[in-house]
Amino acid sequence: MEYDELLRKIMSSKKTTNGIRFTPPAVDIEQSGQRTTITLDKLANYINRPIDHLAKYLMHELTSSGQMEGGKLILAGRFSRNLINEKINGYINEYVICKQCKSPDTQLVKEGKNYFIKCMACGAEYPVGRIK
Repeated sequence: MEYDELLRKIMSSKKTTNGIRFTPPAVDIEQSGQRTTITLDKLANYINRPIDHLAKYLMHELTSSGQMEGGKLILAGRFSRNLINEKINGYINEYVICKQCKSPDTQLVKEGKNYFIKCMACGAEYPVGRIK
């Protein structure tokens, strides 16, 4: 077979995605007084990340103290839904999406004090920053 024929055959058999495959669930946000409660358990399960890691990231990014109660993060202060969603998207881009192939099929691996992203799709492995 010629190169062009082989290339066409491969390209026609390749799976195509329409970009809708990775749609994290929306988080529930409740505000009462000077507290904001964010339900994180469904999101943490969907992105396959420890809920406490996600909560620590949000507290750091929103510069707020908070505590976990069940699957909910209770933050001191009032935060808009847009700001919280922006920070969650930042977490997904930093700690979930593979920087090599853009796949969400990754694992967060902790070795000592360092975190690594390990991609199940392309096999890439690279360090990510710690949350301070």
